[in-house]
Amino acid sequence: MITVYYSCPDCGLDNVPVEVAERTTEDVIQWFEGILTPALMGDHYGRSPDCHPASLKEIKIPITGADKIGGPCVN
Repeated sequence: MITVYYSCPDCGLDNVPVEVAERTTEDVIQWFEGILTPALMGDHYGRSPDCHPASLKEIKIPITGADKIGGPCVN
């Protein structure tokens, strides 16, 4: 699991941490569409069910120590 952060200016959520499955064998688009986006949308809905933004902002995916976007960070 890795921790990704997002913000939603529509409802005021700011720099919210979400644990998501790290990327393994899938390409970055598959990981983004199949794992990251559903996790962020689900977390946002759970925190702010009346907010329906067109997009989330400031999505932060850690890369320090990772060999690929969404990959595990090795310290």
